[in-house]
Amino acid sequence: MLNRAQAIAADIIRIRREIHRHPELGYREELTSALIAGELAALGIPCRRGVARTGVVAEIGQGDGPTVALRADMDALPITEETGLPFASEHPGLMHACGHDAHVAMLLGAARLLKGASFTGRVRLLFQPSEEDNKGDAEGFSGAKRMLMEGALEGVDAVLGLHQAPMLPTGIISLRDGPVLAAADRLSFVVHGRSAHAGVNPEAGIDAVVIAAELVTLLQTVVSRNVGPNDQAVVSIGTIAGGSNYNVVADRVVLSGTTRALNDETYDRNIGRIESICRNLARMHDTAIDFKVEHAVPVTRNDPRVTAVAREAAAKIFPTPGIVAVPPMLGGEDFAYIAARIPSCFALLGTKDPQQDATSLHHPRMLLDEAALPFGAAFLAQAAVDVLASFP
Repeated sequence: MLNRAQAIAADIIRIRREIHRHPELGYREELTSALIAGELAALGIPCRRGVARTGVVAEIGQGDGPTVALRADMDALPITEETGLPFASEHPGLMHACGHDAHVAMLLGAARLLKGASFTGRVRLLFQPSEEDNKGDAEGFSGAKRMLMEGALEGVDAVLGLHQAPMLPTGIISLRDGPVLAAADRLSFVVHGRSAHAGVNPEAGIDAVVIAAELVTLLQTVVSRNVGPNDQAVVSIGTIAGGSNYNVVADRVVLSGTTRALNDETYDRNIGRIESICRNLARMHDTAIDFKVEHAVPVTRNDPRVTAVAREAAAKIFPTPGIVAVPPMLGGEDFAYIAARIPSCFALLGTKDPQQDATSLHHPRMLLDEAALPFGAAFLAQAAVDVLASFP
């Protein structure tokens, strides 16, 4: 399978670069969807567009037997690209800084490999919109959640997915049982105060800046004094903005941040603790603090049986010792919704550019090694065939 993938590497890279030039935010991936449909049509694979708004679903195989799904996310990020690549984003303020362009290209490569493979059962191809955000959905659902709601995974017995990882070298893939990625979210806070002159009569106001400072300090105790040392969690405040002038008591401060945990029970407990802090701090200052959780996803967990088969498939693709099991990371993924419903395996594919220092995901200079893309396509195709064969 790897030899066949290497033979079509130029096409996989061509597709990745075309998508990279034209990044689109969640639920707006019209150009990407059209490109996918065109590539599938060229392979003689019929597809359905408009699934979960802008997603694409197709199947390879026929007859009775199990069904395995392969998933790739399609959306980009609101980041201005600074890579200097000849195929850099042509749309200012938008960039494929997470590598979803590569995910789509690898899944289309896997489709081409599967089209020429012999197997029993069906492989469903899921090109999913809006993994990064849910702002394009009136009900606030991410792409994976909406695909589930619209029945795109009905009849599926197992699901495989991967994420490119620029911190791991090309030729490496990480597969582990249990938690892979964290329960994660976006938190927003609005601290309400009452304006007054900061020099003449500050006692007449309610200082939202002082309350916000207390809030940030108190939030640091959520992990340090509520999460055991053998557990893992994070609460971080990333932005804070408020006030109108240097000599005016601020009547409003807005904060945003995130909390992460590697088990759902810890995550739920942390959210409860944050709510309690907001409620009681507001009461102490005779005011209100609005607290909202957005874009929350549960822990991404790998099914041990599906992962065991995927690990055996990886051994056919990656040179020894190319298969590792990196510790769970506190990034979040809406693939978690799929894995919570259907036995799944989510892998991390090494894509570190050997000529560059590793850059993190969601970075304006995020680079990936395109030599890794045939490995990802071959793994997806091989794992799909092997998981199908593992069913009685």
